[in-house]
Amino acid sequence: MAKTGLCHIALKVRDLKKTEEFYVGVLGLKVAFRHPPKMIFLTTPGSGDLLNFVKDAQRTSGKQGLEHIGFKVSSAGLKRMENKFKDSGIKIEGRRGKTALYISDPNGYQIEYYCD
Repeated sequence: MAKTGLCHIALKVRDLKKTEEFYVGVLGLKVAFRHPPKMIFLTTPGSGDLLNFVKDAQRTSGKQGLEHIGFKVSSAGLKRMENKFKDSGIKIEGRRGKTALYISDPNGYQIEYYCD
């Protein structure tokens, strides 16, 4: 059966390679498919969600209304990601109690990992 509703979010990026390295290498997303030379679609393992990154040479203005991208994990998963960020030299920019933390990707997009 075909999936309906929201399937992906497309975000502009200046460096597609750096973006892929961060989301795949650090966050553990998988490449779903590519539309060379300017697009890549990534997915969270075990889900049907897609993040579409589109190469654009123009600098984006702020977050263009995007507050953050949220990834839900278990409490143990949150601790693993926190340790991974520390080991990778990625600054944790904020927290919401003990159930969420916030970082930024190489493009300045804020990412939330939460377990509530």
